[in-house]
Amino acid sequence: MGWLRRTPGIRFPADMPRRLELLGRFEMDHVGSGVDPTEIYPTCIAPFYEQAKADPQAFVSALLATVRDDTGGFVTYGASCLVVELLGTDQKFGDALDLLDRAVAVKRDRGLPSAALKGYEWTRWLAVHGPGTW
Repeated sequence: MGWLRRTPGIRFPADMPRRLELLGRFEMDHVGSGVDPTEIYPTCIAPFYEQAKADPQAFVSALLATVRDDTGGFVTYGASCLVVELLGTDQKFGDALDLLDRAVAVKRDRGLPSAALKGYEWTRWLAVHGPGTW
């Protein structure tokens, strides 16, 4: 399997967008996505644990670079979910917030109600846009 170099020190497999899309589809709709849940952890999460823990900011920056050309939204949403799975919801640096904002926009652009947001996603929306703006 080939590896793409995205950010100095961070290397993702060539199929990283596919993995992120798989995670994004699953996280957006566990039941209706058609994604085999047994594939998520070993394929989309576990392989990136060491990279994420070793340098969280570089890891998130590399993810952000990976999703820049995403048009369907699932790759972006999957990248945001991967950050939360590996690093938690307290990532407050620029690229992490940018990625989270993009993930929330994916749900909004799909016409989902604010109730479809996870708690940390709703908190971020409110912090940026204020109440009554969804």
